[in-house]
Amino acid sequence: MGAPERRTWIYVQRPAEYEIAGCACGNNDPDWSEFKGMLWCAVCQKDFVPEHSGIFDGPIPINTARLLGVDFRRFDLATCSILPEE
Repeated sequence: MGAPERRTWIYVQRPAEYEIAGCACGNNDPDWSEFKGMLWCAVCQKDFVPEHSGIFDGPIPINTARLLGVDFRRFDLATCSILPEE
């Protein structure tokens, strides 16, 4: 198996804001990992694959989610800027 692919962007909000599962150690507020499909646990000091992807696991009512404060903008890691919404 090859090395995991590195991210080129992350969402502007933390993973917990999108209801993405936390680490098995009990840390429910992990950070975005530098690798796609993974999160970083500051408690365990390791990257992990979350048990589920929260709101991204199903259809997303985008406008309703925005009304509830969910931000789907992305942060470009190369340019350190927020990408325009698609």
